[in-house]
Amino acid sequence: MRPYEMMILVNADLEEPKEEVSKVEEVVRSLGGELSKTDIWGKRKLAYPVNEHTDGFYAVMTFKLNPDEITELERLLSLRQNVHRQMIVRLDEE
Repeated sequence: MRPYEMMILVNADLEEPKEEVSKVEEVVRSLGGELSKTDIWGKRKLAYPVNEHTDGFYAVMTFKLNPDEITELERLLSLRQNVHRQMIVRLDEE
């Protein structure tokens, strides 16, 4: 398993955007990942409209996951309507 960091942009118009972040955490766990930290940045103004929204709710997660599961994670997140964007970066192993 390798360490990764993922930033997600969630629909800020939801009543509880933190619930959507929790569901994304469950997706990571369901693929066999180990979450180590979730940092909630909160609602921010976007530089340009994304899916006709001008605000977004940001969260950053640090986790470990098998590299073979990254494409499946990206696929599952792209199917979620309330997750506008995601970016996954592999961290250096210590």
